[in-house]
This record gives sequence, C-alpha cells and structure tokens, in this order.
Amino acid sequence: MRQLRGVARSRLALRQWSGDIDSAVEVFARLAYNAVVHAQPVNGATAQMHVHLTFTEKGGLLIDVEDPSPGFPGAQAALRGEKGRGLRDARRLGADLTWFLAADGRSKTIRATLPSGEGLT
Repeated sequence: MRQLRGVARSRLALRQWSGDIDSAVEVFARLAYNAVVHAQPVNGATAQMHVHLTFTEKGGLLIDVEDPSPGFPGAQAALRGEKGRGLRDARRLGADLTWFLAADGRSKTIRATLPSGEGLT
C-alpha cells in the first residue's frame, strides 16, 4: 500500500492536480485495500487489481479500482458509508462513490470521484 500511495501522489503532483492530493491518495488507498482484502476471483482465476487515475474535463479526479470479483454484497449500504470503514472513510474525504460490473460480468470497478480544488475556498 505504501508503494501505491507513493505512485498516486507522484502522478497527481506531476499533473499538478488542483484538488486535495492528500485526500485523493487516501481515497485511492482505501479502495485498493478493500480490493485486496475483500475481492475473491471467480473460478480460481488469478487475482489481479487494476487501478486508474483519470482527470475529468472540469478538473475532477476519477479513481477506478477494478478487482476480480463481480460480487459486492451490501453494495448500496457500503457506498453510503453505512457498512464497513473503508468506503465510509473515502466518503468523509470527499469522494462520491459508485460501482459497476465489467462488460463480461467477471469483475467490478469501484469508482471514486473527487472535485478539483479550483473555485473552492
């Protein structure tokens, strides 16, 4: 997790993202940790996690963490921050959370959306 945090922090700093980099790195770490701990691959597949940091047209940040498990028991409660700590903490750090299945139905992506820092006081 330390290495993932460092990579995320470096990429956001290099791109000069105007949002709260510390909060974004923590949200990223919470999502990645949840994927490692809770996601089990289907049918004995190799466990892989894919992470993506993408910038929106308005300068916001999308953090996508894809894991090898299509299941997400209690998804809505977890996304509302009512179940578990990781996603609740991500929400408290300012993330809007959603999730979706891959087209083949074999994996899922948890997405955190964070606003840019422009226009905030």
